[in-house]
Amino acid sequence: MSDLRPVQSVTRRALLRSTAVALGASVLAVSIPACSSIPLVGRKKKMQIWTDATFAPPSDDYQTKEIQSWAATKGVEVEITRSPGGDNQKKLQAAIEAKRLPDVAQVDTGRFTQFQPAHIFVDVSDLFREFSQQWNGFYKPAEQIVTVDGKQWALPYSIDTSLILSRLDFLKKANITTLPRTWDELFSSAKEAMRPPDYYGTGFQLNKAGTDAENTFRMMMYGFGATLVKEDSRTLNIRTPEMEAFLEYALKTWQLGTYPPGVTGWDNNSNNTALQDGKVIYIHNPASPLVWARTNRPELLPNLGVSATPAGPKGQFNSAYLRDGFAILNTGDDAQIQLSRDLLRHLYSKDVYTKWIELAFPAPAVRGLEDLEIWKNPQRGGFLEAAKTGILDGYPGRPTPALAELGNQVPVLGMVIRVIVDKWTPKQAIDELVKIAEPIYAKYDKK
Repeated sequence: MSDLRPVQSVTRRALLRSTAVALGASVLAVSIPACSSIPLVGRKKKMQIWTDATFAPPSDDYQTKEIQSWAATKGVEVEITRSPGGDNQKKLQAAIEAKRLPDVAQVDTGRFTQFQPAHIFVDVSDLFREFSQQWNGFYKPAEQIVTVDGKQWALPYSIDTSLILSRLDFLKKANITTLPRTWDELFSSAKEAMRPPDYYGTGFQLNKAGTDAENTFRMMMYGFGATLVKEDSRTLNIRTPEMEAFLEYALKTWQLGTYPPGVTGWDNNSNNTALQDGKVIYIHNPASPLVWARTNRPELLPNLGVSATPAGPKGQFNSAYLRDGFAILNTGDDAQIQLSRDLLRHLYSKDVYTKWIELAFPAPAVRGLEDLEIWKNPQRGGFLEAAKTGILDGYPGRPTPALAELGNQVPVLGMVIRVIVDKWTPKQAIDELVKIAEPIYAKYDKK
């Protein structure tokens, strides 16, 4: 296995789908009022900026260069750290406890949901309106994620999703020329086109370490009309006939024999490498395999198809989540906060934002970049469509700290594993999840 491939033991998507459980309660316990005077990290005219290491290093390098360029014009010394999202999550928790916050921190859906109740983020509603006017608005999922009580507490920069990535060369060998629009079509074509033991049909993990599959089965669950919570985002909705129908369907897909041997031990790197190495036809994933192929095996790119998440009998759903966002931290120093605001104006400027999104693979959070040539490439265009129409974690409600804590249990994948691997009945798997979820939601109802 090449060292150049994405190492996903700390993947951004795994972490933003399951923010730290134990940390969630402790963050709320050390809530910091907005007027708090918190010691600055570093001295005056020195800024500390915590950013994410993503699966598109050229975009990371370009962003770092632009931050440094801005700092040079302002006579400011910047200390930029770029770490995996999970590391930044732990650093923010430690910074809250020590009351030593950075000036700017990158946040995804999970980190924003977890830390916003601690009042460490500055209200940036005015900047949100300014950038919205500048770019012809933000996409709805981006606005929904960062809006709490009618105010914006972070600035969305990109929207990511998981789509079906396909090996077009294997489908062509089976004379299959259209990508699947429904789950039935996906599993039927997977069964028809696979050639075991050389390659199998579906690379969806059946292991809790493979959290990519939590999103896969969650979208399938929605397609059967089942949800974890109701629209109020507070009431659990797990024990329903729709949930039983979804789990029965998941079991039927396993019985088709399209999953490769060993999939019950896969982590989040396994599905990527299985697609890249030609061991499976379909995976459900963000753009990381495409980014990897662009850098390491560009000849593979024409054989990689991208299509929307398939539909179930009750509808079709694509996830949408904040991959990159920026929060200004409540350090208590107005001068530093104003510098942070000025930096974000630079990062949202036309030339900088346009160049960055061309190098990155997700969709922008703003609407004003839809005419770029990159969206004519179907491998990029699918991500833009998800930004326009995608749904948030918590559907039909919104992300909440309770859901973030429950998400750490990979609840939907956990039920599927119980039914497929452990041979439980759907009702048994549902009952177990209810027992896990009820105390979590009861705890947050008391706050």
